[in-house]
Amino acid sequence: MVMVRYADDFVIGFEHRKVAERFLEQLRERLREFGLELHPEKTRLIQFGRYAAEHRQRNGEGKPETFNFLVSRTACGTIHKTGKFTVLRKTIGKRMAAKLKAIKAETAQTDARAYQGHRRLATRRSARLLQLFRRAGELSPGCGRFGTM
Repeated sequence: MVMVRYADDFVIGFEHRKVAERFLEQLRERLREFGLELHPEKTRLIQFGRYAAEHRQRNGEGKPETFNFLVSRTACGTIHKTGKFTVLRKTIGKRMAAKLKAIKAETAQTDARAYQGHRRLATRRSARLLQLFRRAGELSPGCGRFGTM
């Protein structure tokens, strides 16, 4: 068994389908005890791996299925030069674009808050300096507003 997990998303690989089916049923029962359930559209058993293409072709089922995990689509493939099995991963453009847009929006909000804070601080400092300059002009008899003329 191989398990890859990120937060509440995970992919589990089994060598034999019967073991995978038994695990899935036990997982559903365990989650039910806590009032939880697996998302029916996101939860599925697929044939994946080195011999998936051969088995599916023999059964007349076509190419092995793919699955999406985080921001990539994962599929069975072969290395062109050697013909050996490999796992292919391709970034899902929509998910990546959505994530980058969310990061940009969050950064813009942070920048705007920082700018507002800096502006308020700069305004307070400017007001204080102006106040000091005015007092300095008032305290020096015969001087102009900002010093002697």
